[in-house]
Amino acid sequence: MDGNTKPPKFKNENISDLSWGKIVTFYPRHLFQTGKERPEYYLFLILGDLSSLVISLFLSLWLRNYLGEIFPSLPAYTWMSGLENLQRFWWLFIAVPFSLAYQRVYDRRLPFWEETKEIIKALFLAFVIIYALVAMKKMSNQVPRLIVGLTFSSSIFLLPLSRYLIKSTLFKISLYRRRALVLGAGQGAAELIRSIEKEPYLGYEVIGLLDDASHRHGQFIEGKKVFGSLRQISKFISFLGVETVFVAVPSFSSRELSEIFASVQSMVKEICIVPDFKNFGMLNAETQVLFQEKLFFIKVRNNLKSPFNQFIKRFFDLGISLLLLPFLLPLMGILSLAIIIDSPGAPIFVHERLGRWGQRIKIYKFRTMYQDSDEILQKYLQKNPKAAKEWQIYKKLKNNDPRVTRIGKLLRKTSLDELPQIFNVLKGEMSLVGPRPYLPQEEPEMNDFQSLILQTRPGISGLWQVSGRNKLTFKDRLQMDVWYVLNWSLWLDFTILIKTIAVVLKREGSY
Repeated sequence: MDGNTKPPKFKNENISDLSWGKIVTFYPRHLFQTGKERPEYYLFLILGDLSSLVISLFLSLWLRNYLGEIFPSLPAYTWMSGLENLQRFWWLFIAVPFSLAYQRVYDRRLPFWEETKEIIKALFLAFVIIYALVAMKKMSNQVPRLIVGLTFSSSIFLLPLSRYLIKSTLFKISLYRRRALVLGAGQGAAELIRSIEKEPYLGYEVIGLLDDASHRHGQFIEGKKVFGSLRQISKFISFLGVETVFVAVPSFSSRELSEIFASVQSMVKEICIVPDFKNFGMLNAETQVLFQEKLFFIKVRNNLKSPFNQFIKRFFDLGISLLLLPFLLPLMGILSLAIIIDSPGAPIFVHERLGRWGQRIKIYKFRTMYQDSDEILQKYLQKNPKAAKEWQIYKKLKNNDPRVTRIGKLLRKTSLDELPQIFNVLKGEMSLVGPRPYLPQEEPEMNDFQSLILQTRPGISGLWQVSGRNKLTFKDRLQMDVWYVLNWSLWLDFTILIKTIAVVLKREGSY
């Protein structure tokens, strides 16, 4: 819907111009109701959680028995049959599902990593309660705390994994699908559809769009048809079995939104409003309701402004870096030798970048270019206008960079050239995860984003690295860095580190 479009009147208008045949042509599954969310989904999910707990328990029992052979000083534990073990630990299969339900992982639709965070919270809550009961009732002999701890540790991995497999399978066979209709057919709607299709874990299936701009009717937005106008919403919800409505029209007024709610709220399970808040820190936002005034406001925090959060982030960086250092030092020694053999010059390249608060820092990288790389680049750009344009947009050359050595190409593809930056982390100049380290000459181009991005340490990895990396434009990287700073959490850093490993192994966006 365009900004100049008149406010819609949400009435139950007749849609005689659209026959059943036209609708079913695009979505024949409606005849069999296979595209709707089935109640069996919840049963499969609960059974999957219980099965994961059983596997975690028996894995912990086996590991406890194995540790008893290695460490004879451990208290003796009598191995029992499978059924006896289940009876002995029956409370485990009550505490964990109730904690999962308390964290609302059964009735909420969350992306995989967000749901994993909620699962870990639920497991932590359940096992804290279990430990407390064991201690208060003095049941250590009946309930070995080591087994409880091992079960907790293995459940952290098995529960999210089983849920991923179950949801993926159920989505493919249409037992975990919630039909969604998008209101609006502009850029916001297109971005929404792309995002939903990248997150099948959410279980949404967009079946079409509605928009009051008549010239869009019959068009396809990201492969989904614009069926008609917003005035026909009630009929389309009934005909297509819609369970979720996404409102992707930022220009809607509160009155127009109220009309939508009044018209369709009783017909669907949920209505999702998609505001144009891209540059706001919404990941950790909270809503505050004022009941008497019938108002609510959204509380947005800048988490990295908190000294405590800065301390936690620094502690996380040091802990992980010191843990990895003994394993990385031998690898860095081998790579240094390979670089020296491949081309003349020192193996470590020191480059000036912008650090926290705009201070100039020297970051370390393995040298991937020839020593006279600047001269080589200028000559190459003068002879190749296409490459010069590419350099202006991306500040990089995607292919055939004449400055890069043979071993340098390998280091860049695997991101191993950034390993020495772990010393920058230990010195307090960089973080494991953070905004991209910007060049001093790029500072004027950062514009209004500069003060926000430079309030934290640059990172070895970051949101830009796991979201397209070198395929992104300079402006895209700036916006992602702003989003990271505003939405920072320790869990976000952990998620980005895990995704970085996957990106490096797949060599996505590297060259």
